[in-house]
Amino acid sequence: MICIVSSSHFPDDERIYQRQIKSLVRNNKKVLYLTRSGSKINLSNKFIIHKNFNVSFSEFLIRVKNLILSDNKLKYLQIHETNLLPLFKFTKRKKTPLNTIYDVHEDMESIYRTFSRRSLLIKEIAVFFRKKKEDYYLKYVDLIILANQIIENDAYHNKKNKKIIIENFPDKKFIRSNPNKISRNPMIIYHGHLAPERGITDLVLAIKEVAVKIPQVKLVLLGSFRIANYKKSINSLIKIHSLENHIIIKEQIPHEEVWDVLRNSSIGVIPFRENPLTKINTPTKLFEMMASGLSIVATDLPPIRNFIDDTVFWAKPSSPTSLAINILKSINNGDVNFKIEKNLKMINEKYNWERIESRYLSIFN
Repeated sequence: MICIVSSSHFPDDERIYQRQIKSLVRNNKKVLYLTRSGSKINLSNKFIIHKNFNVSFSEFLIRVKNLILSDNKLKYLQIHETNLLPLFKFTKRKKTPLNTIYDVHEDMESIYRTFSRRSLLIKEIAVFFRKKKEDYYLKYVDLIILANQIIENDAYHNKKNKKIIIENFPDKKFIRSNPNKISRNPMIIYHGHLAPERGITDLVLAIKEVAVKIPQVKLVLLGSFRIANYKKSINSLIKIHSLENHIIIKEQIPHEEVWDVLRNSSIGVIPFRENPLTKINTPTKLFEMMASGLSIVATDLPPIRNFIDDTVFWAKPSSPTSLAINILKSINNGDVNFKIEKNLKMINEKYNWERIESRYLSIFN
């Protein structure tokens, strides 16, 4: 039995559930899946025991510890957030045969540097002590999983733990065989977190410029707002610039349904601003847009350029005008079909889950 724990991701998260847990189930591995969220979804089946708790973090830790101690069949414990590291110390002292796996989706240092509103000095002091705390718990970690090579190079290269890189590549079944042709009535999609550091304000202002040239343009913003006031700000911006007929905001939906929205779109945009977070973490949406046969406009950041080069229309971070220019290029450029076909080929041959699935399954053999 494998215990997989997440304290902040949606239960049907594309990395945790859609890739990793489904791979384990296909290989007849039994999983105890413990999540903390407000979601009502229940993912239990013949191979998965899913327990979701809508409780405080401290209460969640207590319940997870009790479940781990009560199950004598557990052989592996995999966590997906830094705040769960104390579980490893607890289990190593109470349940020694357990193999501990720390899956690092995003570098916590860069997250804190991006979101903290403290002064630079206070922020760096806090980062120092956070890393010291992580280092303390790493002695209870048997294996670290990293989501890309950049995180390894920048944040974990000096860690003595055994490490493995497992990217967020999509399943080949999602590869689009007949991508939509780019028309003069383009449907543009951004899916994921809707927050300032993601460049959503820049994208809204870019659509204002695009609409002058292409009045039929539509943008779908699909996802959840991390900050309530930011949601108000974006809605206000849309209203101020009379973009109600051009921009549609849709709430978070189950991940499997996202693919239908992508297939009904023609252009995908990744408008991220440059900050510590976006300079190190690869957006999963990049591979999903590639697999869906979308023309892609993205701001020029290392984690994206690490995987692709000449198949994206590159924009300058924090520049609505640059985004607008490249959205227009993605509609009018004669090379767009070449870029789409090359992206589909890269997903089919390199950037797919089937190609790296064995790397993940080997952990549990």
